[in-house]
Amino acid sequence: MTKYLFPSFLTTGLVLGLIVLSCSSCEKKDSLEDPPQEETPDLTHLPLGDPLILRRDQGDKNPLLQHLWLCGVPQNGAGNDDASDWTNADGTWDYTRKPQVGGNVVWISEFEVTLDGNGNRIITGNALPSHPTGVFPITPGSLPYKYDGNPNIITAHDVLYILPAIPEIAPKPSCVTFGPSGISLSGSAIYHGASTLGNDAAAHEMLDRFGGHTDGTETYHYHFPAQDLQDHIHPHTSGHSALMGYMLDGFGIYGPYGEQGELLTSKDLDECHGHTHPVLWDGQMIELYHYHWTYDFPYNIGCFKGTPQ
Repeated sequence: MTKYLFPSFLTTGLVLGLIVLSCSSCEKKDSLEDPPQEETPDLTHLPLGDPLILRRDQGDKNPLLQHLWLCGVPQNGAGNDDASDWTNADGTWDYTRKPQVGGNVVWISEFEVTLDGNGNRIITGNALPSHPTGVFPITPGSLPYKYDGNPNIITAHDVLYILPAIPEIAPKPSCVTFGPSGISLSGSAIYHGASTLGNDAAAHEMLDRFGGHTDGTETYHYHFPAQDLQDHIHPHTSGHSALMGYMLDGFGIYGPYGEQGELLTSKDLDECHGHTHPVLWDGQMIELYHYHWTYDFPYNIGCFKGTPQ
């Protein structure tokens, strides 16, 4: 609040009048400067992604809007295939009712992104997240274990990606393979939206509060843009979401808010789950294709728009 110095000869009433006027003007100023409130998602009614998974190995030759185009699924897949306890009568699922893997395990994360001056982006690290995770393997007897007895631990892995500093759109999109589809700025892998059973991984599998878990390769990875993950990388207040990572074709992936700060869904994006407009890229605003995390399936990537590593 603005401070005023009053001469000693002013009366008490005059002083009180000036203070009231000062406070009134401050309240008006503060109200004008309040940041706009960001739109929040309805996490209680999310579309189930099971029928939105396409498989090239089963004859799906092209990607489709709001779908995930997989090359195929691994043999002997594992995980949870029953989401009925948090599925609504209309077929949507409720993130707030789904069990979450508890715990607060801290890791020593290594992660670095550099430009080599020859048109390449070099990403190195150990694949461990710069935030805590839940306890994996999932604890026997816990509620998440009732649905998903994930027996896998989290271990470090050497990360080395050499990606184009300014990626280009490929003549044709590519289907998405299993394993990492990208890497988060937290240092850990981003996986696409399907489990090895070929269902919606975020809706079925047990994840921690950062939207991640581990698998048979002992790699911690994300399937869902949990609020804790977003806030850890860059809390959003208004405008376009900040960069959250890089997909393996070199294009960036940003949070779920668009150019005007609007909350995006898959229907706002193309078949690969991205679009083109000016974004902040290595400190400059440039016109560039990019992906977005969204709260609805396929969550992060529908197909590779560029050429994956």
